[in-house]
Amino acid sequence: MKIIIAGCGIVGTALAERLAVSKHAVTVIDRNEKHINYIQNILDVLCITGDATAPDTLIEAGAANADLFIAVTDSDENNLLACLVAKKLGAGNTIARVRTSQNVKTANILTEEMSLSMVINPELEAAREIFNSLKYKPAGRVESIAKGSAEIITCTVKPDTVICDVPVRELNRVTGTRVLICGIKRDGDVFIPTADTIIKAGDTLSFAAATRNALVFLKKIKYDTERIKNMVIIGGSKLGVFLARKVIEAGIPVKVVDNVAEKSSELLNLLPEADIIYGDGTDSDLLEEEDVLESSVVVTATDDDSTNTMIALYLAKVAPDVKTVIKIKKSDFEDMIFGMNIGTVINPKYIAVDNIINYVNAMQNSIVMDEVESMCHIIDNKVTIFEFNINEGMPYLETKLMDLKLRKNLLIPLIYRNGRPFIPGANDIIRVGDIVIVATMDQNISRFSEIFA
Repeated sequence: MKIIIAGCGIVGTALAERLAVSKHAVTVIDRNEKHINYIQNILDVLCITGDATAPDTLIEAGAANADLFIAVTDSDENNLLACLVAKKLGAGNTIARVRTSQNVKTANILTEEMSLSMVINPELEAAREIFNSLKYKPAGRVESIAKGSAEIITCTVKPDTVICDVPVRELNRVTGTRVLICGIKRDGDVFIPTADTIIKAGDTLSFAAATRNALVFLKKIKYDTERIKNMVIIGGSKLGVFLARKVIEAGIPVKVVDNVAEKSSELLNLLPEADIIYGDGTDSDLLEEEDVLESSVVVTATDDDSTNTMIALYLAKVAPDVKTVIKIKKSDFEDMIFGMNIGTVINPKYIAVDNIINYVNAMQNSIVMDEVESMCHIIDNKVTIFEFNINEGMPYLETKLMDLKLRKNLLIPLIYRNGRPFIPGANDIIRVGDIVIVATMDQNISRFSEIFA
């Protein structure tokens, strides 16, 4: 497809990289010549320096023939205007990134009139992902797959649990459940396990399971599976407000800590059901006085990566049983924190990228039926989970899995068939109508036919 991206910040660059790898014809637009030069040096895409709201720039970029126009500049208003102009020029579909609550409401009201295909709010999407992870307290992340009938859950292996020093092939026998390990992080390295891989204490692992089996597995390995009792959000950022609203709607008590007096007063109006605390989240005395160290979950959601990380480090030391979620904006900072194992790292911008890529895949599915249905990332964003709709004409149908030659660092952890998910065995086959879940570390895969060696 022909895709135009307006804005070459972190989100725009990540989108261009992912879409170019998938062989789309990508054009990027940015006012900043340094951004454009950087993109030109790393990607084989068409680059244009200019204003994405200007008709002349969009005409030069080929908006009239674009299948999709994505506006992810640092201005909500410019994103909406650029989408409107691109649509008027003939672009097929348009996506606008909108970050403020007021602009989200405006965009939702104007979506039909502006013919917007999608409005993406990174902080709102991140709040949803954090909220989903609350289903299981020990889980770092929870990804719903197979039409919501199964999940991929990330957690850390505790010492002296029944799965320590057990090979992956013996996991189901030892626990009495049906799960499959999709990825493991050990000593800073991430890899796809084999049947002979030995599970070790301290491993971070992601496992796939039918929803009905996930809780059973966590109980078997002696994890706390009780409902989240309360939450503390440190930082009244956009993400903090979105998350607090979702938690309040679920009936979970929430405290929000912020060290800016004006922001604290604003939060009292925005979140009347929450307990608003004016204070510094890095103050250990305040954390103790406000029972933060006794809470079920703490989310560090200030607008400063260093502050969020420092608080998480302190909590990991003095309150290791508290589930900690860390909001990070800079990707290089994120990579460093992944190696610390101090909590779940959430980067709203990359969540937004995944959601846009899923929309692109859905668009392409209407044209090429063997394209990926949806995708997400696990284990430091180094393992990709794909969902493929299996249709007539795809390779290796009705072939036993044991006879398939799959790419290295790739496995099939789950198949969804006739409304039910199951962990496949060596003698199972892939059939038309299935949804096949694939876990891989190969970044060059975008089609089902590409999973084979």
